Amino acid sequence: MKDATVLQVELREPGTTNAAKRMRRDGMIPATLYGGSRDARSIAVSPRSVIEILRSETGQNSILSLSVGDGDEQTALIHEYQVDPVSSRLLHADFKRIAMDVAIEVDIPIEVVGEPRGVKIDKGILDQVIRELHVRCLPGAIPDNFQVDVSDLGIGDAIHVGDLEIPEGVELMADVEATLLHVTAPTAEEEVEEEEGADLIGEMAEPELIGGKGGDEEEEGGE
Repeated sequence: MKDATVLQVELREPGTTNAAKRMRRDGMIPATLYGGSRDARSIAVSPRSVIEILRSETGQNSILSLSVGDGDEQTALIHEYQVDPVSSRLLHADFKRIAMDVAIEVDIPIEVVGEPRGVKIDKGILDQVIRELHVRCLPGAIPDNFQVDVSDLGIGDAIHVGDLEIPEGVELMADVEATLLHVTAPTAEEEVEEEEGADLIGEMAEPELIGGKGGDEEEEGGE
C-alpha cells in the first residue's frame, strides 16, 4: 500500500475575490475539500506544495493526508486545479476525500519505453493514440503508470489496450481492442524532404572535403 503524502492546509472562511487575492499575496491559494459523508470545507494551501505533488511520480493520483488546521487529518486526492492561462500560476485546487477501502476511478498515464525499430531503422512514425487509461481500484493499488515497450515494433505494428499487463486488483474501464499506439510508414512527402536534405548535405560537404584535401597536400608539399 502506498504511503500518503502529508499536506498542511489551513481552514479559511469563504470570502470574496479580494480576500482570495490577499491570500495569494500571503503565499497561499484558496482550495476546497469535499466528498464522502462530510460537509465541504474551505481551506487554504501552499501552491508550491501542490505543484510539487503534481510534478511527482504519482502526480494527481498521489494519496494525500491533509493535516487540517484544527488537528483533523483526512485522506484525499487532488481532484481538479485551476491555472492562470497567462502567468501559469496555480490559482485554486479541489481535494476529494477518499476511503482506502473503497474503490475509486482514476486516469493512469501511458509511459512509452524504448524506440521502435520501425522508427529507428525504417524511418517510420510512432503514433500514440491513447495517453492515459481510465481504471477502477482501491486507492492503495493505483498504478503510477502503464509502461509499454515499443522496441520491437516495426512498420504497421500496433499495441492494443488488451496487450497491457494489468496489476491484480486493477480493473480497466476501457475497450481492450482499442489501439494504444502504432508505427506508420513515412509519407511520400517526408521521404522526398529527407532525400532533398541528404542531397543538400552532400553538396555542402563536397567542397569542405576538397578544401581539406588541398590543405593536406600543401602541407605535405611544404615538407
